[in-house]
Amino acid sequence: MSYDKKPEMILFDVGGTLFDDGKCIPRDGLSALLGYADNPELTDADALAALWDEYMDEVDVGLRSKNGHQLDIPLSAILRYITMKAGLHFSIPMPRQEEIFDRFNSTRKITPGLTALLETLGKTGIRTAVISNNGMSGESLSLAVKEWLPSSDFEFCLTSADILLAKPDSSLFQAAAAFSGLETKDCWYCGDKIIPDVYGAVNSGMTPVLLDTKGELSCEYRSDGSVRYMTVKSWYVLDEYIKNNFGKGK
Repeated sequence: MSYDKKPEMILFDVGGTLFDDGKCIPRDGLSALLGYADNPELTDADALAALWDEYMDEVDVGLRSKNGHQLDIPLSAILRYITMKAGLHFSIPMPRQEEIFDRFNSTRKITPGLTALLETLGKTGIRTAVISNNGMSGESLSLAVKEWLPSSDFEFCLTSADILLAKPDSSLFQAAAAFSGLETKDCWYCGDKIIPDVYGAVNSGMTPVLLDTKGELSCEYRSDGSVRYMTVKSWYVLDEYIKNNFGKGK
């Protein structure tokens, strides 16, 4: 793990990292999705929300792997349960259904400095991708990211729903690096949470960067036991770090 060596790729978390999302309100997402059904007259948003609650009461969302890490239920399974029990038919594919539900179920803002950082990474030849604990598939998350960041150039999105195993399990990190033709030591991982993001990255061999908007210093190095990591107060700070250390001529 080194902050002095230019990374081949920087991977990003989603919630709290790429985007600041408000409270998730499933009814709002389901109401929007209903408008895309071929036969929306069969039901209404309140009935769909009731089916959402019914599913959550039925399924154990605390499922764990043998090593104690979370297993994520794919959003596609939830949406199929709800829409099929409601008798709805869709001409649009499931990834698009997931993206619509995601787009309308909360407020969303791009985190400050992210657009500038992504532009700098492109100019310095540092590749980018996304790995996230997320019920959406990587395919549908890619649609969502492109909706909000149309100029982004992420090579792929990989989610816990794709492989069931969630961060801090090292599987997501290792799979993303291997798929990119890289070793984990060649990658940095940016997130906003200690356990899934920092510990997950370190355990897999990636170099972590923690976004801590409430930190006292704009940039600092912290230690938590044997884990050492960089924190930045905003993506503007990491943008300057990349420019100063790995920009043209460096």
